[in-house]
Amino acid sequence: MNRLRPLTALLACLAAAVLPALLPGLLPAQPARAAVATRPIRIMPLGDSITYGVGSPSSSSYRAALWNRLAVQAGYAIDFVGSQQSGALPDTDNEGHSGWRIDQIAANVDGWLATYQPDVVLLHIGTNDMNQNYQVDTAPQRLAALVDRILADRPAATVLVAKIVPALDATIQARINAFNAAIPGALAGRARTKVVDLSGLSAADLNDTLHPNDAGYARMAVRWYSALESVLGDGRDWPLFSTAFEPSDPAPTWLDSAGASVNVGGYCCGLAAAESSPRAELAHSGSSALMYSGSDNSATQSYSYQRIFAADLPLGAGSVLSYWIYPQQATGTFVAVDLQFSDGSALRDSGAVDQYGVRAHPQYQGEGGHLAVNQWNLVRVSLAGLAGRTVSRIDVGFDRPAGTGAFRGYVDDVTIADESGEYAGANLASGAAVTGSAACVAAESPAKAADGVVTGNSKWCSGVAGAGLQLDLGAARTVRRFVVRHAAAGGEQLGYNSRAFTIQTSTDGAAWTTAVTVTANADGVTTHPIAATTARYVRLTVTTPTQNVDGATRIYELEVNGG
Repeated sequence: MNRLRPLTALLACLAAAVLPALLPGLLPAQPARAAVATRPIRIMPLGDSITYGVGSPSSSSYRAALWNRLAVQAGYAIDFVGSQQSGALPDTDNEGHSGWRIDQIAANVDGWLATYQPDVVLLHIGTNDMNQNYQVDTAPQRLAALVDRILADRPAATVLVAKIVPALDATIQARINAFNAAIPGALAGRARTKVVDLSGLSAADLNDTLHPNDAGYARMAVRWYSALESVLGDGRDWPLFSTAFEPSDPAPTWLDSAGASVNVGGYCCGLAAAESSPRAELAHSGSSALMYSGSDNSATQSYSYQRIFAADLPLGAGSVLSYWIYPQQATGTFVAVDLQFSDGSALRDSGAVDQYGVRAHPQYQGEGGHLAVNQWNLVRVSLAGLAGRTVSRIDVGFDRPAGTGAFRGYVDDVTIADESGEYAGANLASGAAVTGSAACVAAESPAKAADGVVTGNSKWCSGVAGAGLQLDLGAARTVRRFVVRHAAAGGEQLGYNSRAFTIQTSTDGAAWTTAVTVTANADGVTTHPIAATTARYVRLTVTTPTQNVDGATRIYELEVNGG
């Protein structure tokens, strides 16, 4: 992911400081390794009733979805701060005040900042100025003065300032349009300040004239999350979407549903059309995968693009699509994960290619010769050339102009993520033999830490002091990175994240070399690139299992990347 290169030296100097993951307002130049947060990042959601959550039945605002993305997906230890509490999420603190204007927030912000000392402020304000027609002409300047006040009070903080969400009333919307258009100019030249465009919500995203519904708040969360990448980005991957099709993963939006289909029928047995739905029959990780099937009934034109997930995913320069596919016959290799974009375009027509240089189009995947039948195949597609587009739907497509025949197979572990550097390699822990300290209960055995699943309490838990986990990769492999998914990655409280641990490697299981030592972690996901080393065995030892007095180690996944 692109960074501003002059800040590399500054990043190195600050790496040992408290909360090295947070260098407010600075965009580091591709750090060599992800920083480890020693305390939660304090984030203040600041604004009016939209920040508080009016319009959502749970009053969660964008904060619940943002919490999930930051704490569970990206794995940060975060702490929402503020004097107000609302919503159904693990941390309900915020500074949202119904009916308040810019001037009212400005009159009180000094005290809030002194009390809660945020590292990041998410500022969405101005809706009530526009609704009340209050000093509309000076609103951009008053907003800029508020930002200056925040920066003066918190010189190390970063302020993300929203172009505010739309309104259904045409008169109010005209004021909002003018206000939003003026915000970038009013804030120009300010360090540690970033404008986030939340104005793209539609009428369907609003609960009433002014307030979003839950769908609108979810869209706000996505855009705050995308904007925070350059603020918090510390070398870890930045997940945008991920599913292993497990029962505890979000369910597909559509089952067995074609967005477009020509000359494709059912696979057999009286089926009338192509299928696409999760099955517990075969899986790359966990116990489930998406099964696809159909029958190519024309030797001149046959395709079926099956709708799977509705999405709202802004792509960046580091975005990568990856998935595993298991075709069960040669016809089944003419299948690929396809992306539909909000501008009406599609991945299959973009010219994007996979790791072999084969176009990310079902036809070309089948003709490319890299998808082996009856085994799992990894497909990775750089989406860098599509940066700025927004994924609106995720499909699985079959497309084969020539030939006929039935096809069937499975797709699993679909991920869209912004990656911070060179590809570290596949997860070598998948399928590895696992041993470890005694489990808390039988269902939380050491094997759960290498099953590729983090949902549904799929974890290794051990109450043994200095609990250890060992992987046998089956042969000597080149290892380049470790990713550890701690308690919060599985949805548990941040206090259960592992505090101190080591990772060691060995070629023979007898002589060990320490590759990673962490003494003060708070994050739910920690990423540890290393110089390429040869290893058959990997050992994780947790010396301080939690942030508190709880003595149980909880590891949802230990990933070993390499080749």
